[in-house]
Amino acid sequence: MSTVARARPARAPLAVNLELSRGSHGAAARLEWHERQGRRIALLKLSGWIDRAALDRLERTLENLAERGGCDLVLDGSRLRHIDYRLVPALVNALSRYESRAGSLAVCGLSVYLRDLFRLGGCEPRLTVWPSLSDLLGSAEDPGVESAS
Repeated sequence: MSTVARARPARAPLAVNLELSRGSHGAAARLEWHERQGRRIALLKLSGWIDRAALDRLERTLENLAERGGCDLVLDGSRLRHIDYRLVPALVNALSRYESRAGSLAVCGLSVYLRDLFRLGGCEPRLTVWPSLSDLLGSAEDPGVESAS
């Protein structure tokens, strides 16, 4: 009798939950570190509404991450509901600073609404945007799992 070994999703070796802002439209982030094909990946999953307070904390998080050593950054916006349109250029500038200091950057999972905000802010061409995390990282849904192909 033969058995087919199925790859189990690898758990993130380190994950940190961050509260970016409070209130009825609060924002949070989950930062996970993974290894994929010999590369370090920081997966930053945003949720809620990005206002000025949340952006300030997110900028500090990106700066701290860059100071701790280079790794590729994937920003997952699939649970992000809103960004104050006036803050979009500042967010993109923070992401660009990270990319110039630490490693590559990709954004995934933005809704049509959020992509429109980036487009209206004149910032969409400055980002590498993917429809979803699985589109970006291949068939494996978890960045810690390598594709069998």
